[in-house]
Amino acid sequence: MTKHFTIGMAGHIDHGKTTLTKALTGVETDRLKEEKERGISIELGFAPFLLDHKTQLSIIDVPGHERFIRQMIAGVSGIDLVILVVAADEGVMPQTKEHLAIIKYLQIKNGIIAITKKDLVEEEMLELVEEEIVDELEGTVFQHSPVVFVNSTKNEGIDRLKKLISSQLEDFAQRSIQGPFRLAVDQVFSLKGQGTIVRGTIEEGSISLDQELEVLPERIPVRVRHLQVHNHTVQSASAGQRVAMNLPNVGKDRIARGDVLATPNAYEATDTIDVSVEFMKSLSAPIKQRSSIKIHIGTAEVMGRIVFFDRNEFQENDHQEVLCQIRLDEKITAKRGDRFILRRPSPAETIGGGWVIQPNGSKYRFGEVTIQKLTSIKEGTPEERVQQLFSKRAVVHKEEIFQETGVSLEECQFLIKEEKLVEINNGKYSFIDIISSFEEQVIDYLNHYHERYPMRVGAPKAELLMATMGDESKDLGQYVLRCLIEKKQLEQRESLLHLTPHQPGYPVAWKKRMEQVVGAVEEDKLTPQPFLEHAQKAGLPDLHINELRYFLVSQSMAYELDEKHLIHRNALHEAVRKLKSIYTEKMELNDIKETFSLSRKYLIPFVELLDRLGYTKRIESERYWRE
Repeated sequence: MTKHFTIGMAGHIDHGKTTLTKALTGVETDRLKEEKERGISIELGFAPFLLDHKTQLSIIDVPGHERFIRQMIAGVSGIDLVILVVAADEGVMPQTKEHLAIIKYLQIKNGIIAITKKDLVEEEMLELVEEEIVDELEGTVFQHSPVVFVNSTKNEGIDRLKKLISSQLEDFAQRSIQGPFRLAVDQVFSLKGQGTIVRGTIEEGSISLDQELEVLPERIPVRVRHLQVHNHTVQSASAGQRVAMNLPNVGKDRIARGDVLATPNAYEATDTIDVSVEFMKSLSAPIKQRSSIKIHIGTAEVMGRIVFFDRNEFQENDHQEVLCQIRLDEKITAKRGDRFILRRPSPAETIGGGWVIQPNGSKYRFGEVTIQKLTSIKEGTPEERVQQLFSKRAVVHKEEIFQETGVSLEECQFLIKEEKLVEINNGKYSFIDIISSFEEQVIDYLNHYHERYPMRVGAPKAELLMATMGDESKDLGQYVLRCLIEKKQLEQRESLLHLTPHQPGYPVAWKKRMEQVVGAVEEDKLTPQPFLEHAQKAGLPDLHINELRYFLVSQSMAYELDEKHLIHRNALHEAVRKLKSIYTEKMELNDIKETFSLSRKYLIPFVELLDRLGYTKRIESERYWRE
């Protein structure tokens, strides 16, 4: 299986990055006319490089000039290995030092030092040049990196550099191709007859032809019609590869550098991120509370303000990690663990960098409580971070768990295996503690419901879910109820739910009086008195009168003759038996009237009740018994 990596060329202007890239790959990365004329790289240059039959590289030549530092950050944000290019005749220059700081903040830990233009220094001075450069790099990620001298125009040292690259990447872990797809866009253009083309390096996941994606932060749906890796058409590509994608159904003006192409609904756009920041040791001025800053994250650069919770300004002698928040003027796409660079807009300078500890921050109070909260978020175990996420939302899609907590696929699968994370429906998950809590709430609610309404079969499902779960996910509610039913703690009758042991019955305190009412209804036979009169005569309060009426009807102990009168089931069944014994097939209204000596007040409701209950069916003036 071929591994894919991205290498960045970093260093001061005119130290030979572009020439070295051409010597390694044969590709000229100075693409713009302005770059050719001025001899400097302004935009990112990319070149494919097949290191061996198992390793495909993309080399990024990033600009070295201070004015193009934003392009440099966009270039190195997604690389696996840095080749720090230092000219032998100039050594480590100011822009090289800023590049080193950026590399450090982006946590790129693999590097090679390539000393170029060796032909401009006398042979006997090369060893001293190397010592001086290595001394300058003490305390940086390059302090133990291998060093190679090269003359790019004569291909001297190039083979040794290739061997060093191979050695550095030999045991380097391939980026994850599992989980949702994500690519930060660094170039957008259009081709006649093709439409919009975007380029970038795949950060995570994989992509195939005709796959549906969305452009964030605007959530524009797109489809991949054509896919290329370094000018070669492919059917699919995965993390670590540099790709060009043809998106035919969206205009070029709707996508820009800094946007993210991703699996639909896998990532959220945010304008408030909780972060851990390390600031530069040397600052032109203190960083004050709510200072205007520019954040570079992925290929995006957005203005915002920095919010401290434990200080009102940062002094350059405060050499420590700072947990704070960045509130952005525009939305970005980020996940936990994403690295970023902070720059001050005026005077323009890099002031620090760090990583996202929570991509969807909230507004917090100033003080130690917030710092403790952010520390907990930053340092928490995978389970604790997942639990923290579910404390804000009871149901989360699997892709959102990866994005917002930074847990790996393996860590997520472990939590699923341990039954801490529970799939409730089609990729939507909840946390076991939340499910257990809602189960307890449902049981408590029904206990109180049965105590208050002992004569009812159960609580209406919609009412129960609203009372216990409010506006939480419908999927979660259905899952909780399904679990309780499977555990035989709950039963459902049509749209009503009740605890398994519950049987509707008279409340103990009113049992005798209710039995008195039922006895009176039974004695009335087919000529009942108004139910309300019987109930009031027995001294029942209004609430219990309505409940008793509902209970008798729902349990088929009595039937509604009309809105005021009930007929006891024994009276009804006795009447049906008598009628069937006399009229075996059919009967008329007058037959029923004479049999029971009923007035029209009771006769019509009685025969309509027989029809309604399915005993009889009316054909013209006659009633026929149903089978």
